[in-house]
Amino acid sequence: MAHKIGSDVQDKQRVARAERQELKQELAEQAAKRPPRPRNRRRMITVIVVAVVFILAALFSVLTLLPSATSSSGGVPVGTAAPEFVLSTYGGGGSGMIDLHALRGHPVLLNFWSESCPPCRVEMPFLERSYTQYAAHGEFTLLGIDQADPKEDIAPFGKAFKITYPLLFDPGDKVNVAYGVTAIPTTYFIDSTGVVRAVFVTQLSPKTMREGLASVGIGMP
Repeated sequence: MAHKIGSDVQDKQRVARAERQELKQELAEQAAKRPPRPRNRRRMITVIVVAVVFILAALFSVLTLLPSATSSSGGVPVGTAAPEFVLSTYGGGGSGMIDLHALRGHPVLLNFWSESCPPCRVEMPFLERSYTQYAAHGEFTLLGIDQADPKEDIAPFGKAFKITYPLLFDPGDKVNVAYGVTAIPTTYFIDSTGVVRAVFVTQLSPKTMREGLASVGIGMP
C-alpha cells in the first residue's frame, strides 16, 4: 500500500515537472515573438521632437522673412488715401525736401528699401531704368524711402548704383511705420489724387511694374 502511494506521488511530480516545462517553453516562444524594444527609446523620442521643432521653426522663419508676391498686401489698403509726409533728399537725384501732398496731379511710386537688403540691391537698377524711361519724362514720380540705414550712407549708395531718382531719409522710420512696411522691398503705386492703387511686397519685375503702372493709369509696353 505504501509502495502504491509512493508511486502515485512520483507520477504527480513527473506531471507537475512536465507542465512546468511546457509553461516555460510557451513563455519562451511568446517572448521570442515580441518585437524588440529600442534600447534608447527615450533618446530617440527626444531627437524626433527636437527635429520637428527645428523644422517648424525654420519653416516659420522662411514664411516670415520671404516677401509676399501678392498685390494689395501692404499696411495701407488699396483704395485708401496714402499717408502724407515731408522728407529730406539725401541721395540720388534732386535735393531739398519732398512733400508728398505737393506731388498731387500725377502718379507717385514709393519704393521702401535698404542698402542691407539683397533684393533691394537687385531691384534698384530695374527701377532706375524704368524711371529713366518713364518717370524722367514726367509720367510719374519715383521716390526711394530708406529704412534704418544711417543717412550718411544714402548718398554713396546712390552714387554706386547711379540712381537719379530721389533717395529720402526717414528719421525714426516714421513713414515706414505709417505705411506698415514690415518687409522690403515694398512699393506703393499712388494715383494722381493721392489714393493707393497697388502694393507689391516683393522685388518688382517687368510684370508687376506693368501691373502697378496700369493701376495708376500709365501704360507700359
